[in-house]
Amino acid sequence: MGHKNIPTTDTEAFSSFVQGRALFNSYLATGRGEELRQARDRFTAATVRDSDFDIARLYLAATQTELRESDAAIPNLGRLIERNRYLPEARIQLAYAHIKQYRDYAKAAEELDKAADAVRNAKKKDLVDLVEAYRVFFLAVRGGRGTRDPVEKKRYLLNAVSAGEQLLTRWRDQKKSSTEKLTIQFEVQNALGIAFMWLGESFPLESDSASRWNNAEANFRIALTLRPKSVRPLQNMGLLRMMQGDRQEGDPVKARDLYEEAKRFVLESLALNSFDQYPHFKMALLSVKTQDWPGATKFVEAGKKEKGTIPPDTWASIEQAIATQDPAKIRTFR
Repeated sequence: MGHKNIPTTDTEAFSSFVQGRALFNSYLATGRGEELRQARDRFTAATVRDSDFDIARLYLAATQTELRESDAAIPNLGRLIERNRYLPEARIQLAYAHIKQYRDYAKAAEELDKAADAVRNAKKKDLVDLVEAYRVFFLAVRGGRGTRDPVEKKRYLLNAVSAGEQLLTRWRDQKKSSTEKLTIQFEVQNALGIAFMWLGESFPLESDSASRWNNAEANFRIALTLRPKSVRPLQNMGLLRMMQGDRQEGDPVKARDLYEEAKRFVLESLALNSFDQYPHFKMALLSVKTQDWPGATKFVEAGKKEKGTIPPDTWASIEQAIATQDPAKIRTFR
């Protein structure tokens, strides 16, 4: 297929794309959800003006995935793949979009393999480790949330730890651009934090359970050092503190202190980006655990209005816990 020398001949489409890219880059630095939504709208305008504006469609899909709109991102990426445009990047984004659905893990694994093949075929060496960083994230998420079988769960989580630590070791000796290093390291540190967190949560009787949670926190804090305004490690720190609070059955004062600290992390993420069900869900759980019933109701109502992956029956269970003022009903929710 022949490629255009310029991405579009439509000046208004190009202007929208430039504005969208500036907003998206700003979002990566500030974490502000409003900039992300504005970037998505600018990319949408560009692709409406010129349906063959492929780079704008790629950026559009990236913003949609960040906004928990994977169901919208996936068809856009499929179109790029059909047109054989930006194939390695589109394959990587498609794999990430499937992972972020937290639903069809077999499909996500398949797309990761296709992304790795596309990168190799295009000889894009700079993208090889990005695929592997997303693979570490996938393994951590699949082990944490994608299976209830303890043997399978542990295998995924330990594989995530092994792959992540190997990738970080390899990168320490490589001369790469600072932006590229930051992206890879951030993704891996956050993923390692997730893997260690779920190892500590899922296998509490093992002797290194406490050290796993310490490792989780250390990795999340490194991720936050790399990107202080990223909501992902902030929310993960909130989840970690909530898990730790749930473990303090014999010390309600300490449990409450941990829940309140968890709230501070999640509220910081909400202040940056409120256009996502997940932090509202987390705040609803934490409000129930601290018996803040008006607060729990507020966060349920707000969360149900946003896009995300929280099932309706989960929201209904939280509402029942509020109605009966019974935190035990949502104790296992994560």
